[in-house]
Amino acid sequence: MTLALTRRPARAAAPRAAFFGPLAEDRLLDQRYRLGTLAGRGSEADVYRATDAANGSEVAVKIFRSDASDAASPFSREKDLHTPLHHRHIVRVNGYGHGPDDGGSGSGRNYLVTELVSGPDLRTVLQDGPLRMPLVAAWMGDVAGALAHVHRKGVVHNDVKPANILVDRSASAGPAGLAKLTDFGIATSSWHRPNHAGSGTPHYLSPEAVHGTTTTTASDVYALGLVTFECLTGIKAFPGPALESMVARTLRAPRLPDTVRRRWSMLLHSMTDAEPGNRPTAAEAHRALKRISR
Repeated sequence: MTLALTRRPARAAAPRAAFFGPLAEDRLLDQRYRLGTLAGRGSEADVYRATDAANGSEVAVKIFRSDASDAASPFSREKDLHTPLHHRHIVRVNGYGHGPDDGGSGSGRNYLVTELVSGPDLRTVLQDGPLRMPLVAAWMGDVAGALAHVHRKGVVHNDVKPANILVDRSASAGPAGLAKLTDFGIATSSWHRPNHAGSGTPHYLSPEAVHGTTTTTASDVYALGLVTFECLTGIKAFPGPALESMVARTLRAPRLPDTVRRRWSMLLHSMTDAEPGNRPTAAEAHRALKRISR
């Protein structure tokens, strides 16, 4: 069995990118965005609450640690693939830029400006245990609808996981809140191919991703199935260290507790089928989740 830990043949080395640490609060980025508190840290970037000095609005600014802006870079993927996506359940991109190389704060930094979602990510929510089934149906339906839109645009997200799903709890989101998909830093399309094997988060990789083969829209559906499993049970479908978790999904299907109702188990079994061609599309999963929520 070949796992994605085996790298593909190395390509010609690209120019070495510069890497930067976090910025201090109350700094003005690119003469426009007044940085506030650090809202989160990912593998490629830091996200700050900020104020847009042009209109006084509150925004989120994602500042990339690397200054790389080639087609394979996370910044380029976010700029090219995330920015054009307009959907109620996808975090909206307001703009992007490159801080001037003037030696000041944020000099030479690539950044992405998005709406500021008023609420935590799903990973934080799940720290309190499993969710009520109606809430799971609503939020996972939101994400499935977002993925259906993404897939119609020819994009594969490649990193569907609780940390990349934000829960909007603003007054306009209604009593249950809304789930919104974010972070397209390793997304792929016909013009943004994978830059190396093993991209993605081990606990949410599809079997084909573990084997190092090309991921497709069906891979996103598999990952969403694992997230749905976690929302219902409060535990990961394939827990344990990364390598153990990756190997397990190539050997068996997720083991659903008897407490999971039949209509849920049928949907989850289909979404996490080992064969990509046997999984529903994101649009079909969205419709199934809407039926369950009734």
